[in-house]
Amino acid sequence: MPIAPQAIRKGIIIKFDGEVVDKQTVISASESWNENHQTLFKKLLKQGGTFKINGMPVEVIPEIKTLNSKGETDGGAQKVDPLARF
Repeated sequence: MPIAPQAIRKGIIIKFDGEVVDKQTVISASESWNENHQTLFKKLLKQGGTFKINGMPVEVIPEIKTLNSKGETDGGAQKVDPLARF
């Protein structure tokens, strides 16, 4: 069973043999992977890293999260209702 399209989120960069590939290429390539390769790939989607599958180097670069000065993830700008009265 190949990798599900939902497993590959936007913002993640995946490289096969040094070239950036799209989601559909990863899904079609994962059809020939064994279960251990699929499990490792899913883990690396979250944390990033490099490894080889069937002799082909695969690199996963996860989305970079912005941290504030306290080391917490930044929530972004506050959303204000433009029709609210102050």
